[in-house]
Amino acid sequence: MPQYRIGFLIKNISDRMRASGDNDLREHGLTFSQAHILFVIENAGGTLAQKNIEKILDVSHPTVTGLIARLQEKGFVECGADPDDRRNKIVTMTQKAYSLAQLLRDNRRKAEEALLAGLSEEETEQLGQTLIRLYTNLEERKV
Repeated sequence: MPQYRIGFLIKNISDRMRASGDNDLREHGLTFSQAHILFVIENAGGTLAQKNIEKILDVSHPTVTGLIARLQEKGFVECGADPDDRRNKIVTMTQKAYSLAQLLRDNRRKAEEALLAGLSEEETEQLGQTLIRLYTNLEERKV
């Protein structure tokens, strides 16, 4: 397989997973990107500074600000100033978000199972290691 196709395939896989996620989440008033923010916050214990969300997701400040604003409008998060540094915004999941958390985890697991169907455990592990290496290569080159 020509190397130039690898990036194209990765992008197409990402696009399909995003579209599928958006479709699955639509009835709950969420997008794939918004759910991803909720995963990050939940993994941090339910509360996280916006700056940390930006770092973890490697996403720009304006993008995360917009996603959080929409999550707040929909009642999935609450925001407040960091008492230690009022310039920082602290984002906290609401009960509404927690009530959907298990469904979101289940949807994510099913999507990964569909993606990895037919791969052995060894192949899945190798794929994961290869993808980490590809990501690290880009990080080192700052692409």
